[in-house]
Amino acid sequence: MEIPPGLWITCRVVACETRLRLLWELFEHRELSVNEARFLIGVSQPCASTQLKTLSRCGLIIFRREDMRVIYRAEANSAIRFAPEVLDALRICFERSVSFDAVIRQATAFTHERRIEIVRALNGTPLSFIKLLATTGMSSTALSRHLDKLERRGVVKRAEGLYFIGSSENEPGCTLLRLVCA
Repeated sequence: MEIPPGLWITCRVVACETRLRLLWELFEHRELSVNEARFLIGVSQPCASTQLKTLSRCGLIIFRREDMRVIYRAEANSAIRFAPEVLDALRICFERSVSFDAVIRQATAFTHERRIEIVRALNGTPLSFIKLLATTGMSSTALSRHLDKLERRGVVKRAEGLYFIGSSENEPGCTLLRLVCA
């Protein structure tokens, strides 16, 4: 199965309160320098710089240089095919005051390639544990562990011995589920 390159890494990046706080400040203020951002969220300059670079690498923000300053803005890098959708979902969470914990909870459903593989295997077809084992080639221990995480986040449901895709709690979860199943 083809997994969108880097989607699980972007989910790991999103599943961090410090990075979400920085992103929320960028939504609020449109543009910020590293120094301005660090003061707003109360972290050191190296921490803010590192976290902003991480958000930039996964395509959720862009930057420009202005003399000696680096100015960041919440704008998706369209070269990363899923970045615009993820950023739009995060902006909706910001506008609706969705808690960081709720966003992180949904993002962590997809922070591992294997969980994405499971969801893609279930796309449109409920499967038994045995069929999932055969489809994914995972060990039963690994499959159980990943299914448990997906079930706890509502992404996967189980009924009558079959696993199927559930629903997500908020906009990032719905968007990530749609991207995974595309």
